[in-house]
Amino acid sequence: MKLIMAVVQDIDSPKLVAELTRNNIGVTKLSSTGGFLQRGNTTLLMGVEEERLDEVLKIIEKICRPRKHVIA
Repeated sequence: MKLIMAVVQDIDSPKLVAELTRNNIGVTKLSSTGGFLQRGNTTLLMGVEEERLDEVLKIIEKICRPRKHVIA
């Protein structure tokens, strides 16, 4: 059993949680705020069997995208 802790942007969270749930992956959702950009984040905790680790990571990579923010 592996614990995955993923901190994702709020905009990606609903789709990611829905996709994980659709694939029978239990997920705990925690709201969090980033210290650098002061933007809302979601911290997801998932306990997965080792043989499903790559599957879960691929789902996260498929749904969550990096974004650029201009900082003055």
